[in-house]
Amino acid sequence: MKKRILLLVLALIMTLTTSTYALEIPGYDGGIKNEMLYREVIFITGEPVVVEGVVNISNSANSISITFRNLSNADKTVTLTRNVTYGKSINSNGSDQRTETYSLNRFRETITANGVKYESTEKTNQWSKSTIMHKKPGVEYFKGSWDGRRVYTINKNQGTVEVTTVGDTYGYEQHWGATETQRIQHYISYNRTLPGGNGAQNRVSWQGTAEILTSHNTTKDYSYEPNIPTQSSFKGAYMLVEQQENVLKYSYDLPRFNDAGEILSQRNTGVNSLSLNTNPVNQMLFIPAMTDILGNTNERDILFLASLGALNPNSQSFGPTLPMSRGDFARSMVTILDLLEKEQTNVRQRSTAVQEKPRTFIDVRETDPNSKYIEAAFKKGIMQGAGTNQFLPNQYLTKAQAITVIVKALGFEHLAPIQRYFTGFRDDDQIPIWAKDSVYVARELGILRDTNDGYLQPNKWLTKAEAAELLVDFVDYLQHELRYDYRERILNYSH
Repeated sequence: MKKRILLLVLALIMTLTTSTYALEIPGYDGGIKNEMLYREVIFITGEPVVVEGVVNISNSANSISITFRNLSNADKTVTLTRNVTYGKSINSNGSDQRTETYSLNRFRETITANGVKYESTEKTNQWSKSTIMHKKPGVEYFKGSWDGRRVYTINKNQGTVEVTTVGDTYGYEQHWGATETQRIQHYISYNRTLPGGNGAQNRVSWQGTAEILTSHNTTKDYSYEPNIPTQSSFKGAYMLVEQQENVLKYSYDLPRFNDAGEILSQRNTGVNSLSLNTNPVNQMLFIPAMTDILGNTNERDILFLASLGALNPNSQSFGPTLPMSRGDFARSMVTILDLLEKEQTNVRQRSTAVQEKPRTFIDVRETDPNSKYIEAAFKKGIMQGAGTNQFLPNQYLTKAQAITVIVKALGFEHLAPIQRYFTGFRDDDQIPIWAKDSVYVARELGILRDTNDGYLQPNKWLTKAEAAELLVDFVDYLQHELRYDYRERILNYSH
């Protein structure tokens, strides 16, 4: 009984561990958060006000509930409380696409600013959002849009503030990082009636706009950490560092008031930003055993990949100048992209007999150290068999073949120009037709480096050292260049 409970607990821990990497976005009001704090900018008072506090998110199969508690600005003159529940429905095309559609089920918000109370409920709210997800072997990409109209009462019966919102979100998720960037446009219409002297009434009306850009990023970086003592069994080890970075950038065009609260002809415009990051999580990697790579140009690349397990870390003889086999390359790709299905222990199974699973390829036995990686690479669609029910795991692969596998994992096979183009290599005419688009895309993305002599040599066997360089460049792309396109390019060049 104790053993069964322990297995259940371990399975639960595995589930939690694999699910915590996804980004947790705190709603669609342009806020950012870390482990302890949430920040947002509001504009309905006629000026930008940064409020912060606590947010709790509850995500189920059919709904998302978000509670914003005790939000306030620095001098406590503005407070905000918000409770919102979104309904969620998911549809799939049965292949690599799915849509998620959200609607507003419940909403209640109260903002108090300098004694003035603004209130809104689901009765005065219209909001809907839809997102399309496109799942590729190594990355899932998505794009979403939403529209909303929120009406606040001012002190119950003194008027209303109507905020019309248009939002877009762009993002991706993969093993080395996840990014979601939101672009939100607010159009504000403020109308309030105040009692004046002698029974007269004073009307205050203004219009304003605000743009909010938020970017939520999970990053996973690596570094080599030297072991400073000289009397040690190892010189150093690689370390992974995972962290969430959240940026909020906002601009506004609002009315300008004098000390008496009267609207001036000049406008109050500006741009500002703030950020919240999580505490880094460090993970030391195992030390590889290989000893024949000292002084090799790609020594650090090889050590890093072996530390990940993408190359066999227990083999002392690596052979950096030897050709890379198809089986070893499958292992590297599957490990880098974390494509192995998590093994689950069947707690009801009493028999200890090991049953060999049906083989997809007749030339790949279960005892092959690369068998599970080959199976995953085939199932995920990044590598195909060769011939009838064969994979040829020990056959070498060419540069062109390796590049094609990487581009296929990204889902970028069709990004090459339709019209005639030149890949930039002097032996462009030697690149196989089936690999030319992938070579072009990989070079444009910076995954494939230019060579010193300008020749790619696409049909040459790829050495293990060359494979390590190519694979590390692929990791660097997943870490940095993909994030730049989804974060910096939108934040810095949005209009």
